[in-house]
Amino acid sequence: MDIHKLNAFVAVVEESNISRAAVRLNMQQPPLTRIIKGLEDELNVQLLKRLPRGVEVTEAGKVLYQEALTILAHAQAIPQRVKNITQGLEGQLNIGFTNSVGLHPFLPALLRSFREAFPAVSIHLEEDGSNSLIDSISNDKNDIVFLRKPAPIGLGLNSLPVLDEPLIVAMPNNHPLAEQPDAIQLVALEPYDFVLYRRLAGQDLFDNIMASCYQAGFSPKIVQEAPRLTSSLNLIAAGIGLSIVPEAIRDFWNKQIVYKSLKAEPPCIAPIYAVYKDNPENVRLQHVLQLLGRQHHEIQSHNNQR
Repeated sequence: MDIHKLNAFVAVVEESNISRAAVRLNMQQPPLTRIIKGLEDELNVQLLKRLPRGVEVTEAGKVLYQEALTILAHAQAIPQRVKNITQGLEGQLNIGFTNSVGLHPFLPALLRSFREAFPAVSIHLEEDGSNSLIDSISNDKNDIVFLRKPAPIGLGLNSLPVLDEPLIVAMPNNHPLAEQPDAIQLVALEPYDFVLYRRLAGQDLFDNIMASCYQAGFSPKIVQEAPRLTSSLNLIAAGIGLSIVPEAIRDFWNKQIVYKSLKAEPPCIAPIYAVYKDNPENVRLQHVLQLLGRQHHEIQSHNNQR
């Protein structure tokens, strides 16, 4: 149905007079009368009752009037919505992350900042393994993903360092090392049983931990693997063994578990990278990258003040 016809009909209903509606629409009365007559013929129903001094809308006309208001409002909003999409103020942002990254407070802080700055943009979150997340960027399923390693070379993807998270040791509170007051040398963990986050679920973190142990001169004795990083804490609390975990994990469980800093050379860290495909036309991605830049600067300033 023609937008201009609906706009003319709305003017007539609101003015209750064709002459006044014609003045409002800046047109002559005869063409306006023909428009209304054409609408009635098109719908095969009487929309207006002609009165000696004006018109009165019929029941069918009232229904058309309400529908016309909705259609016109939607039509008027279209240019602004298109502009909003172009400026990244609406639409959907797709973010992926591995399980261990999702436990770090930087991610909810980033999401909160983005939501405050761009409230009309919906955010879709996906937790998965690093290989699947890399594929999701290559296939344009996700706009940005957060991993414990940079993207493989040769895929045309960008890797932005976000932060370096220290690795710490988590152990049962009755462990022989639990009473040690200072940070624990990584090599001192060699004699003890390890509980680790399963490599299939957290390949990057698993490989990082194993590399740190190899550099310290030993291969950890793994007696149990857990399907998720947080579930490994149950096994540690039960006394199955100790584990090396990202520092942020200590905020999730401290019952029957003692956390200690680790000393090693090079330092034991679990970096976090933002991986994305360079696309200047993806304005929502550019907004995220700007927020990440500010967040990274704040983290660096905080670390420098320590």
